[in-house]
Amino acid sequence: MLHSRMLRYLDEVARRGSIRRAAEQLNVASSSINRQIIELEAEIGAPLFERLPRRMRLTSVGEVLISHVRRTLRDHEKARHQILELEGVGRGSIRIATMNGLASGLIPRLCVEFERRHPGVRFEVLSLLGPEILRAVSEGEVDFGLGYNMADAADLRVVNRFDVRLGVIMRPDHPLASQPTVRLSDCMGIPLALSDTSMSIRRYIDKAAQRAGLALDVYYTTNSIEMMKFIVSKSGGLSIMSAPDIAEEKRRGVLEFRRLTDRYISRGDLRLVERATGPMGPSARAFMEVLQETLALYSESD
Repeated sequence: MLHSRMLRYLDEVARRGSIRRAAEQLNVASSSINRQIIELEAEIGAPLFERLPRRMRLTSVGEVLISHVRRTLRDHEKARHQILELEGVGRGSIRIATMNGLASGLIPRLCVEFERRHPGVRFEVLSLLGPEILRAVSEGEVDFGLGYNMADAADLRVVNRFDVRLGVIMRPDHPLASQPTVRLSDCMGIPLALSDTSMSIRRYIDKAAQRAGLALDVYYTTNSIEMMKFIVSKSGGLSIMSAPDIAEEKRRGVLEFRRLTDRYISRGDLRLVERATGPMGPSARAFMEVLQETLALYSESD
């Protein structure tokens, strides 16, 4: 009945009293959370929340369920740590190849949090382009790779794939930040900082703009995600990238992300890959599990 993502959805809505605020915290679509709550209420046969004008309040049924949810989340975390200890997690190095947007935001936070729990572990993180990530994994330079829109490789196994949203990033005080979603046409006449064509995202943006008959005003072109984020944070300009690439800036309130709803905009295919054969250490395997749990929050099935 309940899976791990639904547990987090319910807990966050109950804590914040709002689907919208829960969605902002989890960086997922409000419609996705609302739909799953409605489906769960239909399955249970009773409402879980009272939908008041300004907030959502747990019903008596919801109170019973949320107690179960929070016990389950606590027990899951406790069991996970006990299993990791039995497997010898906390020794050796975890070697990762990824792209620079992920290497400058989401990955560092997860590394720091993991190292705090397992002080004996060490990290090696390489920032590479897609073909280089595949080569590094294939040749055993790293334990696993994470990247957008990477090609298939016969000697590699796709551990997981995530359909992540593309959107516009901006400062919190930008006029577009007041909108729940954005279209490419909303960006017309506003200076843009975009990736160059070495990144697949730029090719998708250019193709979508062309099909929509739009001429975007690109002031800055770079292969550095960090530079794009810096320019946006210091100006009234915009950029376009995937939600995980600004996870940390959004969490700190420095930047905002608004999903692009143009029909020509494709979702990013984010893949986690490892060698098809060969062992992986328990620390790397445990970190990979943490990474997958986090990335699932940015992946939409609808």
